Amino acid sequence: MVSRDEAEAYRQAQIGVRALVERDLAKFWSYLDLSNPARVASAVDSYVPLLVRRFGSDAGEFAAEWYDEMRASAGAGGSFRAVAVASPYEDAVEPMIRRAVGSLYAGNPAGTLDTLTSSVGKYVLAASRATIARNTDRDPRASGWQRVTRAGACEFCRMLAGRGGVYRRETVHFAAHGKDNCAAVPSWDESAPEVDVHIYEASQRTTRMTPEQRERHNATIRGYLTAHEGEF
Repeated sequence: MVSRDEAEAYRQAQIGVRALVERDLAKFWSYLDLSNPARVASAVDSYVPLLVRRFGSDAGEFAAEWYDEMRASAGAGGSFRAVAVASPYEDAVEPMIRRAVGSLYAGNPAGTLDTLTSSVGKYVLAASRATIARNTDRDPRASGWQRVTRAGACEFCRMLAGRGGVYRRETVHFAAHGKDNCAAVPSWDESAPEVDVHIYEASQRTTRMTPEQRERHNATIRGYLTAHEGEF
């Protein structure tokens, strides 16, 4: 069982990774001539996918090593070694860039940087979250993974934490905001309760949804939060 202190230390490490990728993005941005949107867009299109892959790889490797450490500490038996997983958002980088540079051509470069900053952090941390989730699926001794939130987390994140329940479905997605610093941690507690089925539904990935599908999805979440107001 991962202790609260261990989970918080891991979550803080993830925040450190986000800070590094945002630092490198800001440094890259500072070199650009924002008076030439076409050249900026071309530079962003070349640089940002590499940034996500590089830091995503680091985040995934760190998560795999941490998983093995926690597994050993938990005394889980058998032979198992965690493997790193690439960010599941690598396919979303290109369309995100297209949306971001739209602000650039509209004369709002700050809006472009805001979108890039919010997205690259989310995409990079998704590699660590996916690594934990995928390895709990692979690990025959694991009971699932839990969502760990920060103090003062929003109601949406507190809902997805499921009161300490574990996620057991192999295909479940780690839903996250752009600035979300929640973390996924493994559990080997066989008695841990599973999260509610509605939380699985709320965790669906919205990236590939149409605007209409996304609005219906968001309406479902709002209705669930309203029905359970004060419970999370």
